[in-house]
Amino acid sequence: MNPITSSTFIRNLNYGVRRKLSDFLDPQDTWKEILVSIHKPSGEPRYSQQHLRRFEAVVLQGRSPTMELLNDWGTSNSTVGELVGILMSHRLLAATNILLPDVVKSPQPAMPQPTPPEMVVYSDASTRPLGRTEAQTEEQPLPDSSSEPQEHKDHKATAGFLRLSFDELKKITGNFDERPVNEGGSRLGEGGFGTVYYGHVNGRPVATEDFSLEELSVQFNQEIQTLMVLKHENLVDMVGFSLDGHPPCLLYAYMSNGSLLDRLACSEGSPPLCWHRRCLVALGTARGLDYLHRNNHVHRDVKSGNILLDELLVPKISDFGLTRASATRSSSTVMTERIMGTTAYMAKEALRGEITPKSDIYSFGVVLLEILSGLPPVDENRDPKFLMEIKDEIDEEEVVLEDFVDMKMTDWDFPTVEKTYALASDCLNDKKNKRPPMEEVLSVLQDVVKGISLEDLGPT
Repeated sequence: MNPITSSTFIRNLNYGVRRKLSDFLDPQDTWKEILVSIHKPSGEPRYSQQHLRRFEAVVLQGRSPTMELLNDWGTSNSTVGELVGILMSHRLLAATNILLPDVVKSPQPAMPQPTPPEMVVYSDASTRPLGRTEAQTEEQPLPDSSSEPQEHKDHKATAGFLRLSFDELKKITGNFDERPVNEGGSRLGEGGFGTVYYGHVNGRPVATEDFSLEELSVQFNQEIQTLMVLKHENLVDMVGFSLDGHPPCLLYAYMSNGSLLDRLACSEGSPPLCWHRRCLVALGTARGLDYLHRNNHVHRDVKSGNILLDELLVPKISDFGLTRASATRSSSTVMTERIMGTTAYMAKEALRGEITPKSDIYSFGVVLLEILSGLPPVDENRDPKFLMEIKDEIDEEEVVLEDFVDMKMTDWDFPTVEKTYALASDCLNDKKNKRPPMEEVLSVLQDVVKGISLEDLGPT
């Protein structure tokens, strides 16, 4: 087998090497960081937003987006040296080691990159308001959850949270029994960052999520710091955590009704949610987001899969591993080189690396379309594939709003459906400054549900 060198064409990498790369780059959509760093010889980005969505859509077919990206990029004369340069710029050393181990072993000189005026760019978890200097940031510190994640041993502010040993977690989860819960095991499924298991702590049902990949240590620390600072009825409750084993784990209150995504799809034979219940779920989610934004935090991954429902179907926003503190004013923007999130919910500015509350509002607009239609956010066999694009067909009167409504609901009425759709449309404005602020979104939804009585709700 010919050795890999920096001049080896990417198209000449064998399947095994590309498969190993995908094992590192597929989780948490790390491949997106590579995609946005690939440029044409002219300096223009090689891939557009539409390209990015196309690569993400292959996941639904059980294929690897990293493999697809390498296959596509490989049709040009791109080389391993170019790929390694991008991997190193994002400090993806494990992936680099697969291609050119000697590069990882050699000390790398610092390569400062010029930063445009009035723009501060960050390559990992730490963020500052746009245009603020490092010194200014130190004088006016952001909430704890925005600080640089500390090593695990430094977590001391554990008041009110359980700190369990890894052995205790093993007992709680039946030694992380991989059998599904409905088959007598402990596995609930996959969370945003790892496998989720069911168990009991002091008689209380809990869900524990492991952060098994070493690359997820930033998200683990971010989740702990955020949930220690922020408490609200519509945010998931963190019960405790475990740090002394591998992988580190977080414990949450168990949400017996699963995610909004699953409930809208009637997964595992669950009954459809009625329209009035969906309105209350939308309102509760908006309250949680409004709380985050008022406390200067941007979630960055708002989606129906991250909205969990408790035994009373009260919505709880979860997965805060990507959450960042923004400036003291909710309109401020920060920039990051790490493009993370879920493409089917992402606004254009989020795909460019901007971190702004307005992107959460855009994502919430997609969730409202899901609530109205019962359709998934992306479907490879649907035209258009992305739910957000169906809005254009409704606006252009190619699709009638009544035909868009989920027919599994029997209690919907046109005035509230129309008002909710108009709100979703406003949230999905391509121009971020024309999207309504979260308090306005909340006000509209409060008006939608004000006439709902408990008798209207029924069991679902």
